Amino acid sequence: MTDQAKPKSRIIFVANCVYGDHIAGGDIHFFQMAQAAIAAGYEVHFFGGQALKEHLKKQGIAAEQTCTDQKKLPALDAGALAGQLRLLLNYLGRFWRTLLRLREIQPGDTAYAVTDYWFDAWPVIFSRARTKLMILGMDAPTLKEIIWRTRPDVTASRLNSIYYWASQNLSLLLFRLIRNKKLFYVHPAMKPRLLRLGYRENELVFISNGMDLKTAEQVPPQKKEFDVIWLGRVHRQKGIDDLLATLVALSRGIENFRAVLVGRLDELAPRLAEFKLSQYVTLTGMVSEKEKFRLFKSSRVFLMPSRQESWGIVIAEALVCAVPVMAYDLPAYRPIFGGLIDYVPPFDFEVFKTKSLQAVEKARRGEMVLDAPALEALKSEHSWAAAGCRFTATLENF
Repeated sequence: MTDQAKPKSRIIFVANCVYGDHIAGGDIHFFQMAQAAIAAGYEVHFFGGQALKEHLKKQGIAAEQTCTDQKKLPALDAGALAGQLRLLLNYLGRFWRTLLRLREIQPGDTAYAVTDYWFDAWPVIFSRARTKLMILGMDAPTLKEIIWRTRPDVTASRLNSIYYWASQNLSLLLFRLIRNKKLFYVHPAMKPRLLRLGYRENELVFISNGMDLKTAEQVPPQKKEFDVIWLGRVHRQKGIDDLLATLVALSRGIENFRAVLVGRLDELAPRLAEFKLSQYVTLTGMVSEKEKFRLFKSSRVFLMPSRQESWGIVIAEALVCAVPVMAYDLPAYRPIFGGLIDYVPPFDFEVFKTKSLQAVEKARRGEMVLDAPALEALKSEHSWAAAGCRFTATLENF
């Protein structure tokens, strides 16, 4: 039988993680992998809730779905304890309904857990599918990091982090017991830990977090409107205080300084007014992908004062738009971006501020130029197309 005539298994994406209007980088990743599988001729089927159904429609993904809830969860404050408890109960409901319909997954199917969280991973582990996939999208903090709170994403109560640590480690240990499996990992630094947990080399597949190179290249070059751009959310992990203090210094040191901040950032408006930055800084709110890349190409320098990142998708997006990046030297960056970033020792704010000022001045003079071969290598290795090829190649080689 030729490869062309060889029947392809059905791919079951278990995606109970999607619950609201917002989608994160991990959600976009599995949307892209689903589209790659469909393009390769596979039948794709989803397990997930009503929120997932809406997002699949928006993404133009034509796939069957087993619904694991009856209605979308109303908006909640996921940062508050009450909101977290509501979300946990919502996840429990989708998990339970998935288990009740688990026999819909046939032995000949390939089951894919789109996160390592229990509500996605455990149904795949317990399913009858003979071939199983899971992805590790971010390392949970270690117990030591949780106890001493040495990672910025560990909250004061530590409850979220303990939950994350327990869920991830139990999922990885259970998944390791499966015979016919592949575990995707998105960052090279993840591999040693997985080998220590007992995974074999041939069970691990590097796939990359990926970035939307196609949309970036569809946006033409733009006139430079902004000296500085930043994308993100308001959280101590993102280095918001260092960002605002840097903007103050730039507004005082650079004539006609302008910056643009992209995202749902209304809560920053009072602080911008307090620091007398309102006239220098534009808040865009949420924007489309094309508008995001237009804003990148309209800017001279991307500031990244984050104190914890697992990969850095927005850095990749800035670089493919030929926008230089100023960032603290976090462990996640160099294996992906090499020398394309202008690194600052963590977390030396004075150096960050000084180098940001110098970078803007150089960019205004046209002196900030990225290494062309390194940039092309980044595009080739970490585009959605490259990640999709690795995903479908894994399916073919099971």
